[in-house]
Amino acid sequence: MKEDKSCPNCGKKLSLFYLKQNCPACGVDLLHYDMEGRLERDAQKAAKEVEALWRVLRRADKARLIEKYYQKKGKPFPWEDADAAEPPSAQEQEDQCP
Repeated sequence: MKEDKSCPNCGKKLSLFYLKQNCPACGVDLLHYDMEGRLERDAQKAAKEVEALWRVLRRADKARLIEKYYQKKGKPFPWEDADAAEPPSAQEQEDQCP
């Protein structure tokens, strides 16, 4: 992505290596131009990231609540099937063959 290096106030094309703080044509402060707008966009982005983090944490908490419920009831966890966890022994495999 090529960055357009121009003055946001007057639109004058600036060199890629122009590192000064003020525009040579109109004198506007390039570093602080539209600072309020940038801060507002940054705050909105941060709020979205925090909301996404809380969604993930709530999902993780739900999993712990399920574990606590199954432990309290003395039931096996839904994802732990004791029969499927162990492969059949050689004797069981021979018994199944005709």
